[in-house]
Amino acid sequence: MSVEQTTQLIQLILNSVLMSVACAVVLGGLTTRYAALSQQLQQQQAQRSGAEPGLTPLLPSPRSTLRQLRTRYMLCRYGVMTGYYALFLAVCSCFVLTLRGLLNWNGLIPIALGCFVLGMATLLLALGLTLVDWHLSDRALLEETQQFLDVSTERTTHHLRPVANRSARRRQRDRRSRPKMRVG
Repeated sequence: MSVEQTTQLIQLILNSVLMSVACAVVLGGLTTRYAALSQQLQQQQAQRSGAEPGLTPLLPSPRSTLRQLRTRYMLCRYGVMTGYYALFLAVCSCFVLTLRGLLNWNGLIPIALGCFVLGMATLLLALGLTLVDWHLSDRALLEETQQFLDVSTERTTHHLRPVANRSARRRQRDRRSRPKMRVG
């Protein structure tokens, strides 16, 4: 390989690595959104069926709202799945380009470029599905993001609160049960 071919190969590998990192970041956001939508859907279904008496009703949940939430959930699920495919194709492109560095076969470069282009297209498809999901939410992007952040914060504090209350009750009980000592 000449110096020019080596330089081009290194640039192609760096492009594939950058694409892999971008896919991983987007996939992280998509999976967070998917988890929040899943929790919201479970709350709406439980609220509709009345299965959990501890849930406070957020809004009246007619069938159309539940159907819209299910549609958004499916779109988000497809977006996450497409994001995984994009990450897989970006890693495949990196792998094929690395093989090209080891083997002196020029046929691997078009294969790597094909994987790169397909990975970019699937990443754009995942982002497009997410944009459609945001459009169907009928809320501003900032409001939608704030709701998902509140849901995740509520989930972590909900799990921590009973433990803190239990330990506080245990301390009060221990104070009452201790024998009082008099000084003097």
